[in-house]
Amino acid sequence: MPNAGSSRNWAAPRASGLHGPARCRSSEGRTLLRGDGAPSRVYAPELGEPGSTLVLSAEESHYLVRVCRARPGDRTEATDGRGGVASLRLVSVAGGVEAEVEASSRTTRRRRAWVLCGAPEGSRADWLVEKLAELGVERWQPVDCERGAWTRATGRVERWRRLAVAGLRQARRCHLLEVMDPAEIGTALVGVPEGAAGWLASREGAREVGRSDPDRVAVGVIGPAGGLTAAEEGGIQALGFSRICLSDGRLRTETAALAWSVWWSMSG
Repeated sequence: MPNAGSSRNWAAPRASGLHGPARCRSSEGRTLLRGDGAPSRVYAPELGEPGSTLVLSAEESHYLVRVCRARPGDRTEATDGRGGVASLRLVSVAGGVEAEVEASSRTTRRRRAWVLCGAPEGSRADWLVEKLAELGVERWQPVDCERGAWTRATGRVERWRRLAVAGLRQARRCHLLEVMDPAEIGTALVGVPEGAAGWLASREGAREVGRSDPDRVAVGVIGPAGGLTAAEEGGIQALGFSRICLSDGRLRTETAALAWSVWWSMSG
């Protein structure tokens, strides 16, 4: 079995390309995948206990072997997307990656945010989902509104969930964005946690709102490309949502969702 002390000359690394990770040699002579050159945390829904063997999915194996060019003996991290993180030593990369779990830890989500989002134009949701995942949003709920429905969502939800994993890797997070199936806006609002701090994106909203309360789930509602109706806005405000102005200009749906999420992420 190949080991981390192989004869490959790490002092003269080959060109890694845009997405290749930086590599270094530890004091013990073993190679490491280092996170400053490219993301090296992979997703594994079930991590196992220290000492067990973890078999990665075909997609995660492809990421490590083809994108990161990992080899047996390399070390990396895996997360289950629920706060668990495991340190791995790769044992085999032929036909799929097998790794030994060397250590594991678990953290709770420190802050929580949900985005209830109307339909943007075209396929712009793909970009949005990945960015929300990078920012650490907990849940993305596409909502059907009077002036815009997710008619193009059929067959795309699973793609969005894959993009959420890509965002998890990129940001090296340990909590995965939960991508929900589209729902009517009234139904989605019923599911908002009790005591949540609700925000409605609106050009008529407040410009100086301070910071988001870290002890409450923050919920941002973003209208579709055609905007919310007056009745929809009134109903949302009646539930206790405060209007927030995100820009002095008119934003696209996906831009407004991202702007609100950045405001929330910087409030901690």
